[in-house]
Amino acid sequence: MNLRTLGLRKSLPLRADHPGIGQRCVLCKRAIRAGDRTGLVPPVDSEEAVLAVGLICHWTCIESGLSRLRQGETAPGTTRRFLESWADAFNRQAVAGERRDAYTSEAEFILKNGHPFEYAALPCGVRMGRPRECFRNAATLALRKPNIYTYVEGYAVNRWITEHTVAHAWCINSDNFVVDPTWDEGAEYFGVPFRHDYLRRVLNARRDYGLIDNPEMDFPLVTGAHRVHEAVIDSSDRSA
Repeated sequence: MNLRTLGLRKSLPLRADHPGIGQRCVLCKRAIRAGDRTGLVPPVDSEEAVLAVGLICHWTCIESGLSRLRQGETAPGTTRRFLESWADAFNRQAVAGERRDAYTSEAEFILKNGHPFEYAALPCGVRMGRPRECFRNAATLALRKPNIYTYVEGYAVNRWITEHTVAHAWCINSDNFVVDPTWDEGAEYFGVPFRHDYLRRVLNARRDYGLIDNPEMDFPLVTGAHRVHEAVIDSSDRSA
């Protein structure tokens, strides 16, 4: 994980006159010594790593603590199984009642129009966006560089929370590899690639990001109000 996205900054080896020398590491409680590398949580209104009493700790303690939180590898097919379970529950409800929409759920829409995608490291020249703003980050990247990246929405799993599948947005490159400006350790992705003109049109029409989970426009992809072939990029037409 890129710890800078958590607001942490790694110091150079501390000099003997550093004000942090002698303070106790927040995590291991041992004294900070000259030559140690430390981590600091900067103030919200500053990008500089300044000393905050009680918030200094050994960088090795930070890395060790976070590695214990990392939950290991994701079982293959986790995201697809999650979507299938969700779609099945809604399909059974639809059988008992009257089906009016094109899809019984967002999950069914994603399964029928989406694909699994493989994670890759963020390429040079692409910066991480704001944490927890994946829809904004991915849309911004896709619209900024439409000849290189395609916007994708669906569900994914992060290596740090391997059992929790969440709604997510990312981009893919011309080789169909994930370019994720929000997560730096994505594990498994399953989503729907969208046409740039559709992405731009919907974002101009609503006050929020997101194409599939779109309550402002009454979920037009799920209901069938928006035609799939006008919104989604088919696997045989990635150049659109």
